[in-house]
Amino acid sequence: MDLVSSRTIEITKLGMDGLMERQHAISSNIANVMTPDYQRKEVAFESQLAEIIGKEDLKDYIKGQNSIKYIPPNVDVFTGEIRKYRIPTQQEQAYLKSNTMDSYRPQYVNDIYNGSNINGNNVELEREMMDLSKTGTKYLILSNLERRQFTNLGNVIRGQ
Repeated sequence: MDLVSSRTIEITKLGMDGLMERQHAISSNIANVMTPDYQRKEVAFESQLAEIIGKEDLKDYIKGQNSIKYIPPNVDVFTGEIRKYRIPTQQEQAYLKSNTMDSYRPQYVNDIYNGSNINGNNVELEREMMDLSKTGTKYLILSNLERRQFTNLGNVIRGQ
């Protein structure tokens, strides 16, 4: 694991980006609460984030298998190198080099719920305020987690 580009920091950043997009969608919904025929918007990103975490876990597993799995020493005929550990396959090497976070894009989705408004608007102010509060709380938790990671990194650099 690379000390500076910790997976926790990268994933919390992606989560915070998704929550920020959700905050924008909720703000837009609140601003358009009285607009006729306005359809509320939602932001979906949790499944993408879970997929990225799964891919990163697989990378860690491959790295672990290649550094732990012992094979009897053998000499490479071409280089003369003595190998004591499993060499990753070309497919595994390509997978380890790939950036699994490039495909992350929070998705805006129109809510198809008809709602109770006569004018075709499906925004319910109480629901939006509750979603706004939940999103803010989640963002606060992720920012505290990221702050701890940077604090720990600072302590390591200072030798504490």
